[in-house]
Amino acid sequence: MAARGRGFLYSLMVDKESTDSSQKDSGLGSKSLQSTGEYRRIGRGKLLDDLASSCANMTLEGRSSDDTNQRNTTSSSDLNKPSTSGGRGRANVFKNLFTPEKPDQTLNTQPISSTPVTIPKAELESKPEPNTDLIQSDIYNPEKKYGSKGMPVRLACNYIRLSSDPEKGVYVYEVRFHPPVDSVSLRMKYLNEHRDEFGGTKTFDGVTLYLPILLKEKLTTFICKSLADSSDIEIRILFKRKEALKNCIHLYNVLFDRVMKTLNYVRFDRKQFDPTAPKIIPQAKLEVWPGYVTAIDEYKGGLMLCCDVSHRLLCQKTVLESLVEIYRSNSKLFQENAKKFLLGSIVITRYNNRTYRIDDICFDKNPKATFQTKQAELSYIDYYKQSHNILIKDESQPLIISIKKQKTADKKADEDLVVCLIPELCYLTGLRDDIRSDYKLMREIATFTRVSPNQRLLALEKFFNNVNNCPEAQNILQSWGLTLKNSHECLNGRQFEEEQIFFAKRQFSAGINADFSKYVCNNEVLEVVHLTNWILVHCKSDTRCAKNFYENVERNSRSLGIRVDKPKMVTLDNDRVDTFVKALRSHIDGQSQIVVCISPTNRDDRYAAIKKVCCAEIPIPSQVINARTLLNEAKNRSIVQKIMLQMNCKLGGSLWAVKIPFKNVMICGIDSYHDAAQKGNSVAAFVASLNSTYTKWYSKAVIQGKREEIVNGLCSSFTAAVTRFHRENGRFPDSIIIYRDGVGDGQLPLCSGHEIPQLEAACKRAFTDYAVKITFIVVQKRINTRYFAMNASIVDNPPPGTIVDECITRSKMYDFYLVSQTVRQGTVTPSHYIVLRDDAKYSPDIIQRLTYKLCFMYYNWPGTIRIPACCQYAHKMAYLIGQSIRRATAEDLSDRLFYL
Repeated sequence: MAARGRGFLYSLMVDKESTDSSQKDSGLGSKSLQSTGEYRRIGRGKLLDDLASSCANMTLEGRSSDDTNQRNTTSSSDLNKPSTSGGRGRANVFKNLFTPEKPDQTLNTQPISSTPVTIPKAELESKPEPNTDLIQSDIYNPEKKYGSKGMPVRLACNYIRLSSDPEKGVYVYEVRFHPPVDSVSLRMKYLNEHRDEFGGTKTFDGVTLYLPILLKEKLTTFICKSLADSSDIEIRILFKRKEALKNCIHLYNVLFDRVMKTLNYVRFDRKQFDPTAPKIIPQAKLEVWPGYVTAIDEYKGGLMLCCDVSHRLLCQKTVLESLVEIYRSNSKLFQENAKKFLLGSIVITRYNNRTYRIDDICFDKNPKATFQTKQAELSYIDYYKQSHNILIKDESQPLIISIKKQKTADKKADEDLVVCLIPELCYLTGLRDDIRSDYKLMREIATFTRVSPNQRLLALEKFFNNVNNCPEAQNILQSWGLTLKNSHECLNGRQFEEEQIFFAKRQFSAGINADFSKYVCNNEVLEVVHLTNWILVHCKSDTRCAKNFYENVERNSRSLGIRVDKPKMVTLDNDRVDTFVKALRSHIDGQSQIVVCISPTNRDDRYAAIKKVCCAEIPIPSQVINARTLLNEAKNRSIVQKIMLQMNCKLGGSLWAVKIPFKNVMICGIDSYHDAAQKGNSVAAFVASLNSTYTKWYSKAVIQGKREEIVNGLCSSFTAAVTRFHRENGRFPDSIIIYRDGVGDGQLPLCSGHEIPQLEAACKRAFTDYAVKITFIVVQKRINTRYFAMNASIVDNPPPGTIVDECITRSKMYDFYLVSQTVRQGTVTPSHYIVLRDDAKYSPDIIQRLTYKLCFMYYNWPGTIRIPACCQYAHKMAYLIGQSIRRATAEDLSDRLFYL
């Protein structure tokens, strides 16, 4: 979804890359659905998008949603954003619950300078000597993981402390039945007959019993009667061990799910929502449910609950009403359109507040169809009348099919449970494409979902008051020895000093908001590439637009220091895709620098065809502009200047720089793109710096099948980047710092134990005499952590450069949180950085300050973005190739930012 105002205008102007990708809702119900309707067992083989600010200042070409949303990361992203907490289903909880943890991995430290630096352009272009205060060598202290540079600030966060009763804990017992009982449900039933004798509070998975108390005897025996033949069954409960706090986190998360259930919250995926306090949007027949996403973990400050505000969008129209509208619009293609509209959507049934995913629509059955129950064969009409006192009105409507995995006691593999639902009893949830395209409606939704810092703390206060004032919730927590503190957590953070931005002849302070947009279009760029031989392609109907564009380019490029010669004008008779392709093939030659295509309309197929020719077939930088953008005379000057900046980047130039006092260090960014439409094919993108000012980047991407390891493509890209660095600088890098995006908590062991060693091994195979030093940092954006600046009684967003590396950071990790951007509405979301490996033994101050500096170096935005520029460049490249080009790009373009 593009933004309104300036952001919306610019998204129409730039390459089709600026269209935001939307995160699809994927919540699933988590309980057995057998009582809902007919079922049979068969064998089976991001989120409400953030609304871009109307005050957007850049128009640089880009298709990825992150370009606009980097500066507008507000709480509206809560709508469908996946939780970062782990799975909490009983099978997942206890499968690896008590696996011993590996020893803590510690990394080295070194001091970093907080003194502002000022350097001339000549020094930027040379290889500057390192700032000795920044990267001086000192004694490596493996225990020190905290930075010290920056101004101390007092912060509040969305964490609530949990205290545990030392008299209680989690005691593990093994339960055996003699004679053996195969059915898990029967085991539970027999054990429950004696629950009063072991305190009543338990968690039992059929084999292992977890109690909050220690039984008197190491072996406790009970006798019960068999339900089959009344024979005696002996239950033996054998004490195994008492678990430490670190091994009980998953269990505590299960307990909080029970707490939320006592508060009558409805679970969607891993989030809980309050159905009693909906926000109604009557004209759109929508309602927004407020809720929370919670996760308990052990942090450096102790055991705490992370609790963030979330929202869920529900439609007040039934699925049947939507089917009727689809039928009326086109009765001939009714079934095809209905499946296209509904498949994959999440629905809720109000009679039991359960959610289901629509996997199919059965058009040859209706509510008159029957299914077998334990007692008799019933029709759906009779079933809903008897079980829920609901009278189904439309007896000819089709049935909705939902399939979920279900474990069985006698089989190792999961079986599919097929549930049939009635459309008139189902309501759609989440965002649909028709809602996303309605900008007025999205703005209205954002008024509920975009939550300010003060509103977040008030919601947090409401949450712990509800829990502490609910006797049932208190009983659940107290039975396991847990107590929830009645206030949010406060902590200490640090704020980095303002950065200096260097252009060709002048330098400016980025300011407290890290925004230097007012300087970009009025100063000569750092490195200029003059336009002497370029092609301008347009249709006959857009001749006036093309002429105005060139005149504005010639007039407004002077302030940027760019000389522009007259382009080779190519006029097309029509706007067909093949016409554009033929024109490109016939007019691009070896002397052409860049081709600019003015597209009359916004079409994905035309855009993809142009990019395939220019990026893979005939390698040349390309710029696609929407003709509608150039018709706005009032904003043409600003628009054309931004286009010129982007074209300069694509030609190999650079716009600005910040002082990064490293010598002979290569900084890399990794991201991947997964395309479900292409049956799981993925794109691994690798971007690496080539010079000491970190303004030149080498980019390489590899397309892989769904069964291939993503690391295979990364290894080849990694060695190619090191080879290119050696060619450009005459030596191998002394150390390599890699920022890896797209890795969740569950993938950290795989990343640490497999991906990093593979990169190291690939480098050793390619360069026998080169001992590579790798610093590997994982970047996580989809997190629920929020922290706020406390200025007396005012709660506000922390300014850019605010860092937290204590209290709420992970107890067994080397990690930190960084707020690197300013948002004008809602709450800013920090990014989470986890240092998995540090061969160069950099101090936390160096890594933290470097990370913040790199957030200034993304040339599609005159300010800071949420993540380091190298990660965003990798994201842009992976998205362009995976979404449009779908093939490998030419090596000739690898040293240019052709994907901006």
